[in-house]
Amino acid sequence: MIKIKLYYSIVTILFLISCVSNKGNDFLSIPAKPIYGSYYDKEIMSNELVAFSSLDCGILMVQRCKLPGEPICQILEEQTGERVGSFGSRGQGPGEFIAAEFIGKTEGDDTLYFVNLPSTVLLYAREEKGADYRYVGSEKIKVKDGCFTTRFCRLSNGYSVATTLSGGKEFFILFDRDFKEIKRFGNHPVRGMTTEANDFMQLQGEMVSYKNSFYFTSRFFGYLCRYDISDEEDVTLKWEKMLVEPVCNVYEANLARKKNNLDGFYGLTANDKYVFVTYSGELCYKAFENYSACTPKTLLGFSIDGELVGKYALEHQSMSVLLSQYTPQLYLLNCESECNVEIFEMDDILKAKL
Repeated sequence: MIKIKLYYSIVTILFLISCVSNKGNDFLSIPAKPIYGSYYDKEIMSNELVAFSSLDCGILMVQRCKLPGEPICQILEEQTGERVGSFGSRGQGPGEFIAAEFIGKTEGDDTLYFVNLPSTVLLYAREEKGADYRYVGSEKIKVKDGCFTTRFCRLSNGYSVATTLSGGKEFFILFDRDFKEIKRFGNHPVRGMTTEANDFMQLQGEMVSYKNSFYFTSRFFGYLCRYDISDEEDVTLKWEKMLVEPVCNVYEANLARKKNNLDGFYGLTANDKYVFVTYSGELCYKAFENYSACTPKTLLGFSIDGELVGKYALEHQSMSVLLSQYTPQLYLLNCESECNVEIFEMDDILKAKL
């Protein structure tokens, strides 16, 4: 009798271990359903796009322009792709960008916020409804110990969140409405990293907000999460998940990816119902042989509660993704056809979900 109980105990343990170890394999084995988009009549040229956002007056495209005098920001009319607005130039003068990152907007889209590296927030506002924005001021980002921030996003309640590169135990920094640090939160999600971990180099990725929630995805692992920030500065981790376990060497406070680690997420967007990401899933070492080898050809859709609702195969490599806040469309920046914008109807995407 004892032997029988021992046998069933061993079988149960092995089954549980199998479930845990196959979690990533289960995701990888899900077939991706092909989806196809359409294009604007005119080709949309982009020079190193760094942001893709939805405004009531169109699609905001923020790019790193290498040519003096070229606008950093363009606004495209959603239905036609025609440029209806442009602003911001490269330089070091008032309202000019060294390296621009769009981080959020006010309700009504009347004021846009941009981080201008290394530590300044630039504000652009419009006087009337339309696509004409002008520089109206700046704010300094104030961190307590001078640590280097990477990604940044602004929430509807006026608070902002940034990710860090190194120098602290927590990965996220919460800022008040004047961009002054309030507190830090969020430990390293890779198992085996100690609470003293201060090397977040391999955890960098994308971050985007919707209302008072923000989402983060890792470029180098299959990690994504959602946090909510209340008006009272309370931080709530709503969910987090590691779709595919990382393959790396862990050295207490830092880690190194192995050649067979799978690359993670490149593009990220969210609205009131869904979160969409472009996912690579390619062996990370391929990027060292060909820089575009890991560029995603897979689109994933999640509910805002973190449930996977769709895995889609794309016809072309695509990095940036955008859910329109004003029309039932999803946009991808196609990296294989001179960086054209590919348009998908949300009804078609949802019909192809899991």
